Amino acid sequence: MRPAFWLNSHIRDKNPCFESHDPSMMWDPVGEKYYSYCTDSAITSPYQQGIPVRKSENLTDFTFVGYALSEDAIAKGRDNGPEYAPTMGFWAPYVEYEGGEYRMYYSATKAFGSSESRIWLAVADRPEGPFENRGVVMDTWDTPDTDPNAIDPHVAEERGDFGEGRGRKFLIYGSYFGGIFCKELVPETGMPRNPDPHFLGKRIAKKPSGAHVDGPEGASVIYCPKTGYYYLFLSYGWLGDDYDIRVGRSRQIEGPYLDYHGKSLDGQSLGFKLAGSYHFHGASPHAGADEKDWHFAGFRGPGHGVPFFAPKTGEYFFVHHVRDGAEMFLRKKGGLSSYRMHYMMVRRMYFIKGWPVFSPEPFAGEANDTKVLEQTSLREANWEWLRLPYGDNGLSEAVCGKLPDDLPLSDALCFPCYDFENDREATGLCGITQEGEIVWGKREERFS
Repeated sequence: MRPAFWLNSHIRDKNPCFESHDPSMMWDPVGEKYYSYCTDSAITSPYQQGIPVRKSENLTDFTFVGYALSEDAIAKGRDNGPEYAPTMGFWAPYVEYEGGEYRMYYSATKAFGSSESRIWLAVADRPEGPFENRGVVMDTWDTPDTDPNAIDPHVAEERGDFGEGRGRKFLIYGSYFGGIFCKELVPETGMPRNPDPHFLGKRIAKKPSGAHVDGPEGASVIYCPKTGYYYLFLSYGWLGDDYDIRVGRSRQIEGPYLDYHGKSLDGQSLGFKLAGSYHFHGASPHAGADEKDWHFAGFRGPGHGVPFFAPKTGEYFFVHHVRDGAEMFLRKKGGLSSYRMHYMMVRRMYFIKGWPVFSPEPFAGEANDTKVLEQTSLREANWEWLRLPYGDNGLSEAVCGKLPDDLPLSDALCFPCYDFENDREATGLCGITQEGEIVWGKREERFS
């Protein structure tokens, strides 16, 4: 077993998951491979605009393919007219295979931090491109900051009453400003049902008043037929340090989406927190040797992810970016902290009491085998564990000892995992406390 990336290894050709920001994942039913697309991003590699592409057959071995958009698509996407500078990078692409073609939705914004943006649809007959622009599906140029931002696209599909059949398709989008919105698409073309690109659609999430955290952004929706719920994933926080991943659920694709305590994500709750900055202690992390003074200090800002289903194995996963928390990569500006080195991480996703939860460790090809934490001996055993509090986006530090008393045995799962921080196979744990907070844990002993 091994995960898809190494820390402290900053050559993309040798470590293909390095420099992947805002990643998405698609299963290609034609070529039977996984493809991941991400924001235009480079740290040590030469910068190039056009949506980076990576592929894999197993979610642990990735290859950097190149760039997806054609030269013509890039030229059109970056053109902001004679009065404004061109867009220098495209953000947060999402790709699906539909109607015999590959459809990429990607964002082009006026400038970093601007609410004036466009979401383009580009199509191709190969998952690696070249993708050609079909048209603009959402446009928020010349709109107030109280409106949503046309960025961070994702496509969700409505299911039948029993999770069968196909229904309406929706563009999920929005970032920071006016919240997260959805608008209906035409399945045959992927373009909006309402041809006006300025039509907003329906709001499904907004930051509660008084919440002192950035967001929401990086939203995505998936339906799980096993639970009968749609799940809205989104991120809050400053993306360089205190970023996180949260979720709400609904019986209807257009909401309302509620958190673990039944509060709406549309103005009442940030959502059920699934991941945030964390630090498990490690003796021999899965890392290269690019920087001699590098020391493992946990992961920062996991976020902007996408859930996906692996049809060949019937498993659920979640892909997101994460930052190396080593102090040597810390940069501070204007009171904000940012850790520069970022990587793509794939986690296995489980369900507890109808709620999605993540493995505390990156996927490394381990078997999909779980058991409920029903043995009292497992509670009494020593674990390395940490808690992800709802209202605190600071670093969660792991402790060693018995699991917390407020974690019900019936609301925790054990499973095999790869202990990234100590480079060994282990037993992982994820559970939900009585107050609705996630506990992550692991033990050196292998799953049995």
